[in-house]
Amino acid sequence: MTSIGIVDNDRFALAMLAQTVGRALPGVRVIWAVESGAQALHHCLYDTAATPDVLLLDMSLTDLDGVEVCRRIRMASDRPAILGITSYAIDHYRQAAINAGAQGLIPKSSTPRELAAAIRVVADGGVIGEGFMDTATAYRSVGAAAQPVETLSERERQVLDRYAANRSTDEIARELGIKPATVFVVVGHAKAKLGAATRAEAIRIYLASRRADSTH
Repeated sequence: MTSIGIVDNDRFALAMLAQTVGRALPGVRVIWAVESGAQALHHCLYDTAATPDVLLLDMSLTDLDGVEVCRRIRMASDRPAILGITSYAIDHYRQAAINAGAQGLIPKSSTPRELAAAIRVVADGGVIGEGFMDTATAYRSVGAAAQPVETLSERERQVLDRYAANRSTDEIARELGIKPATVFVVVGHAKAKLGAATRAEAIRIYLASRRADSTH
């Protein structure tokens, strides 16, 4: 069964979208519907049990721009497929959505049948609209364009590598011959360079960039 996550900062539009998807796609399950980009990022990047097959993403969110939500997800993973939805003219967000790694963009004025058809296409690995890329291609493209690894110092890479290997802060400090407080300072510098809000996000961006580099 295909799972869907929905994010829209208008609670009434959110409820309507969830209801429409549930009715128009009987074989699809809406696993969550949230009002903020931060909540969507948490589900898609950090709560793997709640990562949907398709994210229906409002492009004009208030806490984080929908383009930024898309970019952060696609830098870290090729899942979920992302279908942007907007009340603006499609051209207003089209190129930004492509560059951020979305699989398509449709208007909020779409009929339930059109919405259902678009979700089916991206869920099956396709794209909606010229220029959009499938998830694997978008993942490689967005990760390679960011090139965050090149901005990190050797010490920052050492610390992120060890956190990625599930080492504790104390273990990392012992292995590198530095104080635990210094580990936190190094992580802070890495987060700033990568534009990450949390250590977990910094690790995901770092690993995504390394994987992108290995494919070129």
